[in-house]
Order: sequence, then structure tokens, then C-alpha cells
Amino acid sequence: MKKIKLILTLSFFYTCLPLFGDDLKATPSVLTAEEKRMVNWIEVRQDEMLSDMRRHVAMNTGTENIEGIEQYRSLFAKELNDLGFSTQLHSSESLAVLSCNGGEIKFADHLQAARTGKKENRILLNGHLDTVFPQNDQFQSLQIDEDGTLHGPGVADMKGGLLVMLYALKALDAEGKLAESNITVLLNSDEEIGSLGSRQLIERLARQHDVGLVFESSHNNEMTRSRKGLGQVRLKISGRESHAGAAHERGVSANLELAHKVIEIEKLTDYSQKVTVNVGVIAGGEKRNTIAGCADAYIDLRYPSLASGKQLQAEIRKISAEKSIANKHFPDLPKTEVWARLHRPAKKQNEMVDQLIAESMGLSLVLGEPVIGTRYSGGGTDGSIMQAVGLPTLDSLGVDGEGAHSSREKTSVKSFIARTKLAAVMIGRQIDK
Repeated sequence: MKKIKLILTLSFFYTCLPLFGDDLKATPSVLTAEEKRMVNWIEVRQDEMLSDMRRHVAMNTGTENIEGIEQYRSLFAKELNDLGFSTQLHSSESLAVLSCNGGEIKFADHLQAARTGKKENRILLNGHLDTVFPQNDQFQSLQIDEDGTLHGPGVADMKGGLLVMLYALKALDAEGKLAESNITVLLNSDEEIGSLGSRQLIERLARQHDVGLVFESSHNNEMTRSRKGLGQVRLKISGRESHAGAAHERGVSANLELAHKVIEIEKLTDYSQKVTVNVGVIAGGEKRNTIAGCADAYIDLRYPSLASGKQLQAEIRKISAEKSIANKHFPDLPKTEVWARLHRPAKKQNEMVDQLIAESMGLSLVLGEPVIGTRYSGGGTDGSIMQAVGLPTLDSLGVDGEGAHSSREKTSVKSFIARTKLAAVMIGRQIDK
């Protein structure tokens, strides 16, 4: 019977090879006795893992919910301490917001945990504590369907991924694999707004390690091989308030000026060049019967290279510098201010990462829910930052999911368990390198 199972497994493996697409091929893999024990350790803990998923998802960690993130971070600090990791916190200075209302972005502290052993390969594991869902969002809890589908804020992005990482580490610890490992875990609190506070920390730690593993989700069971770069821009238009009826001619409409700029900025999208621009948030004015004295916009940029990102920045600054409206009584208005960041580099294909993806493909055939290929993604992760400073980084080791950043976010019990097994074996093999 065992021989029949082995023949069927190998037959399935060679049958699936063409599904992987591009030039990557799955690497045939046979689990060691130690790896089989880790896989079994995870298998029998499905109920415990789902209970933790329910608890984690119910903790709101919207980026602005500092208290919620602190509570969630404390939970992870304890778990990692129990696994023998030493922990420390890193703070980020607040960041002024260019908008009509002003204010600043405050960051919860980031968690770093480390185990330093005799093994030479230095492994950096990364995930983020924050989600996009604020405290007043209606999407706040886990739902499990009869078919094993998991719905909830962060089930894919990325509380599901964090639990994959955590239970993989627990399985490794049960086999004594962490004792001599050289692993750092970085959990930052601001990924969903571009890691504006944690970027320097990410870069510093990346330079100190040999391989990076990020637990963002995959999609359609395809690992991300390369990614677009990401940027963000804020505009603030200052005009002049005036009575909309009695003194219309004495006003300078910030709303009207912004409207002209929005149209021109949106024209910068060029699908043929893999460039997209989205004016995602606009606001202006205070009253129906008052000429708007201030208006602002928050803009998203996606681009295939640093050069194209810089070109987008330059074009937006040019559009911002040109006035579309004028009032002879107030020649200095409207006034436009610009804040811009290219916060994530484009992530290129990498030979070592390709080897890791191929290895994960082969392992997934044995462990369940096969990884069937790779993709080029417009979404960003901190893996792009890590790899940009020289650290080969596989950045989609979390659950397979869809609907991220919406009330449609979901994954499955099957993926949750299968990806935890995969992560445990992948990390274990990196420890032994």
C-alpha cells in the first residue's frame, strides 16, 4: 500500500509540472522523518489553530488603533518569549500630514524578536500587525462556513499569515529545531500605510540577514515572483473662502482647482507601461454656500521601476505647479503644496527566491493545496524593501486568500493548515543550510 501511495504521489507531481507556468519547475521533495513529525504536530492542532484565528481576528488592529495594536503586539511578544526569543520594541516618530485638517500620523511600536544559535544561515521572518479596518468598521469577527471558508478582517492580510508563522515556529520548537537557529522576527505596525515609520528598521535588519521570508498571502495558489513599486502623494490646495452668492467674485475655489488637477493626474495611468495612478481620497470645503478655501487629495501610485516612479512624481509636481484657475484680485492664489514618497521599490525576480518558490511548489504537492504557479503583483509588501537592500526574500508564504482590504476578505481552513505545514518545513530547511 505504501508503494502504491508513493507511485501515485510521484505521478501527481509529474502530471502537475506543466501547471507551474513560466520557467520555474517544482523541485521533487521527500519529507524527512523529522519533517513528517512537524507536519503531524500541526495536523492534530487544527481546532487550536482555528480558535486562535477567531481570537486574533476579533482584535481590531487598524493602523490608527494604537491601543489595539499594542494589545495584539503583547500577545505575540509573549508567544515568542515562550519559544525562547528575546524581544524588544522599536518606536517611530510621528509624521505630519499634509491636509486641510493637518494633524499627524502616529505609529504603534514595532516588535523585534530574536534567537541566536550556532547555525550560520541568518533568517528574517516578517509580518505586519496592522490591518486596514478601523475600529468602527462593521467587519470585525471571524465567520467559518460549512465548507471551511474563513471570512474576517485580516484572515488573509495578514493575521492568517502571522498565525502560519507562529504555528510553524511552534512545530519547529517541538522538534528542537529552534535551539540552534539564527532567526529574527520583525512585526511592524504600519505596513498598511506604506511602512512610513518602520522602513529604516526593515532595511537595517534586512542587511543583517541571509534570507527573508514574509507571510503575506498568495492568490489563486500562485506565489508572487515580482512586484510593482508603490508610491503615495498628498496635495493641499489653498484658495480663498467667500460668500457663494454675495461675494462669489472674491473667492478662489480650492475645490475647482483640485478638480482640474485630479483629471490631469488620473490621465497619467498607462496600462501599457504597467503604471497606474489613483486619486483615492479627496476632500474640500466646509459649507454649500461658501467658496471652498481648502481642498486636499491622497493619491496612490504603482509603477514597474524606480525610474517610472520618479517620472510619475515629476509629472504630478508639474501638474501641481500649474494653476488652472485665477482671480485677478488674488494673483498668488490658489496655492498648491505637495508631499510625495516612493515608499516601496519594485521587486524584481531573484535567482535565490526562484529556487525557494520552486522548492515550495514541490513541497506543496506533498503537503496539500499545491502552489500552481507564480504571478507579477501590483500589491506591495515589506519584502520589496528587504530585497531592495540585498536580501533575497520570498514574500507570499501566508495563507492563500482573496478580497483583501474589503468585507469580502477570505481564506480557507485547508489553506491555513497546508501553508503552516509548508512554512514549518521551509523554515526548518533554511535553519539547516
